[in-house]
Amino acid sequence: MSAFQAFSDLRTITFLFLALIFSLNGCNDVSEAPAPPPGPAALEIASGSPLPNGSTGIRYSTTLAASGGNPAYSWSLAAGSPALPNGLSLSPTGVISGTPTTIQTVTPKFQVVDSSAPTQQIAQKSLTISINAVPQPTISAPAVLPNGIVGHAYPQTQLTASGGTPPYTGWTVNPALPGGLVFNTSTGTISGTPTATNNQSHTFTVTDSFSPTPQDGSRQYTLTISPAPLPLTITTNSPLSNGTVTVAYGPVQLAATGGTPPLTWSIASGSLPPGLQLNQNTGTISGTPTTAGTSTATIRVQDAGSPQQSAQKPFSITVGLPGPPIITTTSLPNGTFNNTYNQTLQVTGGVSPRTWGVTSGSLPPGLGLNASTGVISGTATQTGTFSFTVQVTDVIPQSDSQSLSITITAPAPPQITTSSLPNGTVTQTYPSTTLQASGGTAPLVWDQVVQPALPNGLSWSAATHTITGSPLNGSQGTTSHTFSVRDSTNPSQTATRTLSITINLPSPPNITTTSASLLPNGVVTNAYSRTIQASGGTGSLKWSIQSGSLPTGLNPINESTGVISGTPSAPGTFNFTVRVTDTLNQTDDQPLSIVIGLPAPPNITTASLPNGTMLSAYNQTVQATGGTGAITWSISTGSLPTGLNPINPATGLISGTPLLAGTSNFTVRATDTLNQFDDQPLSITIDLPAPPNITTTSLQNGIAGQIYSQQVQAHGGIGNLTWSISAGALPPGLDIDQTTGVISGTPTDPGVGPFSFTVQVTDTVPQSDTQALSITINP
Repeated sequence: MSAFQAFSDLRTITFLFLALIFSLNGCNDVSEAPAPPPGPAALEIASGSPLPNGSTGIRYSTTLAASGGNPAYSWSLAAGSPALPNGLSLSPTGVISGTPTTIQTVTPKFQVVDSSAPTQQIAQKSLTISINAVPQPTISAPAVLPNGIVGHAYPQTQLTASGGTPPYTGWTVNPALPGGLVFNTSTGTISGTPTATNNQSHTFTVTDSFSPTPQDGSRQYTLTISPAPLPLTITTNSPLSNGTVTVAYGPVQLAATGGTPPLTWSIASGSLPPGLQLNQNTGTISGTPTTAGTSTATIRVQDAGSPQQSAQKPFSITVGLPGPPIITTTSLPNGTFNNTYNQTLQVTGGVSPRTWGVTSGSLPPGLGLNASTGVISGTATQTGTFSFTVQVTDVIPQSDSQSLSITITAPAPPQITTSSLPNGTVTQTYPSTTLQASGGTAPLVWDQVVQPALPNGLSWSAATHTITGSPLNGSQGTTSHTFSVRDSTNPSQTATRTLSITINLPSPPNITTTSASLLPNGVVTNAYSRTIQASGGTGSLKWSIQSGSLPTGLNPINESTGVISGTPSAPGTFNFTVRVTDTLNQTDDQPLSIVIGLPAPPNITTASLPNGTMLSAYNQTVQATGGTGAITWSISTGSLPTGLNPINPATGLISGTPLLAGTSNFTVRATDTLNQFDDQPLSITIDLPAPPNITTTSLQNGIAGQIYSQQVQAHGGIGNLTWSISAGALPPGLDIDQTTGVISGTPTDPGVGPFSFTVQVTDTVPQSDTQALSITINP
């Protein structure tokens, strides 16, 4: 609320109050006075944010508006406000004007003050002003200019502008367009018929209506004007290559020069041989002729130019019949009685499909000729030589004949072709071996019995003529065996063959832990474990010591695992021979040795001992490392300070209370359970203790006839302290307690001045201290 408004309201209230008093006093004829007019409305800045935008280089002007308060208004920027955009200023009347020079967005805080009296109203408000770049036109279409051809009308092309300030007042191009083309500077249109080739870039510019300075926008295009095409001519000569009925033709590619690609091919008159086609895009003639004869067709080619060019030319193609079929098979292989026969007769030429047949003679009984494939197949049932003539005919029809013969012979007797058998190994799976035979008349049948029987553990299957199994122990060696097979002729033919089998023992075990890889050393009292390694052998292996002995304290070698383990109890080098035996009682021996050494002796690590103090408890433990078992401590030379106990043999503890000052030299010995020891020279210095020190430097005064008690204080010293007066005398009636140092009693004489004396304290060493003191006894 303004001061003016407050004042007006106060006047109104006062007036109403006086009117009420008059009314209560009976002055009914006094009516209420009218209220004074209300004060002005609150002052506000009415302009909204943002303010109108401006453009760099363009005159800007806008007037701020306010409401309320009492005009006239005075405008300014509020204290601490951001500045106006560069180039603009604010007048006291609220006009923002000027020519902006910088692209920017700012938000000044504006202040307006009214003309109210006695107190003016003030209003503030932040308003945003943006200064932008002057909008420029752009050429937005086309994306590219169409190509042209010399002597041909150019496709009329309209350049399109956007942005900036329409309408657009003019167009320019630089450099000028090629001869024959016209650029309309009012509409931006390219038209005409080019008279020269061109392949350069042109910059087109459009001008808008921006005021005060019209703006330009440019775009660069490449304009290609190609030379006029050569006359269109078909260059392929006639006639075209000949074809053959049922044989794929060509393809033959027709060629043309000149014109404007792409070219289009067609048949203007006549026709191609039946089965052939012309590809309109490529000018290729292809296909498979179906009829013999000569065909003539006039073929036309057209280009894509404007105006369009065309050329045509007559072509002839002769299609002939193919050569007749010729049988190239001149002889056939012999066959075997009761065996399958299969041979294919070969042919060249002719037109498929072909048909086969026997025109004279006959095939061997059991054989037949396939009419479609020319295959002679079957199972001959009679021996002898059979002559016959075969004929093949194609679809034209053309045919060829060939005289042939087939001899069917009796089958050869069977023969076992397996020439050897693989070796085997006792207890190991024998390589499964199938015996092979050839010849004879199938099927072949193998005898159930092999003479003599195969080695123990092997078996023979006549059905599969296979040897399988695992040779047993005792079957080692080389044996010969006769196998028999017969064919199915009547009477049957038999073949036999004797083959040998060698069964070997498996490789014996082999101890791989050798003298080259010595067993590791051991140490007395330290656990030892090592496994002897072996390879090969059959079944489980059994270990033993063949000669010599293991180190004392080690267990016998584990016969199942080959582990040597235990705790050595004596040093030395122990030589022995290990034997390993497999289940076939094959063995291997290996001489080995183990060196057992003593463990490291004890080592006293305490290099010095701290000093002690006479009559003060002393406690130090000598330290050691290594050794075996419990360590025993002793003094090997010298002696400990007087008052200290002998060194603790189990712990190495030196303890006690030294009685005399001085340095004692001695040698400590640490001995382990193997009687290995270490000596360490040491010394202990026992110092005197600090003497007693009287700390009381003054005493309180006393009063004659009244009880007096004061403690003389001291620290240090050893043992019990003894107090005495070494010089002077205490006031009459007082005495010092020699045990506690308390001066007490009842003074009897005030005296004429202070009583001076010297107190002495003595410890048990004895060491002493004195202190001069005095006491005044007042009446």
